[in-house]
Amino acid sequence: MPTFVHISDIHFGREQPEVIEGWFKSTAEIQPDIVIISGDLTQRATDAEYTAVRQFLNKLQLQWPYFVIPGNHDMSATDLPERFFKPWKKWQDYISPEVEPVLKAADYTLVGVNTARAAGFYFDWSRGQISKSQITAVEHKFQGTAENSLKVVVAHHPFWLPDQSEYRDVVEHRDAAIDAFHFAGIDMILSGHVHLPYTQILQGVLIVHSGTTFSNRLKEGQSNSFNVIQADSEQIKVVFMNWNGRQFQATEEREFQHREGGWTQTAGLNSV
Repeated sequence: MPTFVHISDIHFGREQPEVIEGWFKSTAEIQPDIVIISGDLTQRATDAEYTAVRQFLNKLQLQWPYFVIPGNHDMSATDLPERFFKPWKKWQDYISPEVEPVLKAADYTLVGVNTARAAGFYFDWSRGQISKSQITAVEHKFQGTAENSLKVVVAHHPFWLPDQSEYRDVVEHRDAAIDAFHFAGIDMILSGHVHLPYTQILQGVLIVHSGTTFSNRLKEGQSNSFNVIQADSEQIKVVFMNWNGRQFQATEEREFQHREGGWTQTAGLNSV
């Protein structure tokens, strides 16, 4: 059964070196098959921040493979010509030529979706969107995947929010995406953005959300966190790992079984 370490919102520019060191120690004990990073690698998308991220990824890839997609903080919020005309140039220069990568392994398939937008018809430009063409593209990318292969979408913006974060809004066109993902047999969506760890099931699709793993941009009462996910097409276990000031420790486990119609939670607390 593959083991994924899921981190998000690492926000270099607001990172905490001691937390990063603690994460490497904890992840060395876990020995995941892959590390999945669901966006917001930088705080202001500056060259200095991207350089620091590149150094982190260089160290990371010496130990484990990684899968990464961008978030809204990974395009400039202050350089408007850059934001509107070449929003992903720095990403492509420093991180990857791809903003929507695909990885097909023996036991699982990961499909990245770039939900960040330079602007939108809403006040909060940090809000995400998944377009109809992106939904169709995701369906096509999973075509031909073995029935017993775990199917995972990785996106930055949330497809569900707990009560205290509803003001942030879910990704635009969420309902159409969830409908399509359900019929495509997608098992899980990994996401970030609001700096809270939680799980939720929508139409049989399991949503697993990570908090901010390295940054000091913490919500009141929340610590830095990441998720450890052990999963195949029949069962999933999610372990929340939280920073206690000295190290990361497991604070909660949730278990899920695949039944007719999708995923069902069988152990652990519901939602947040």
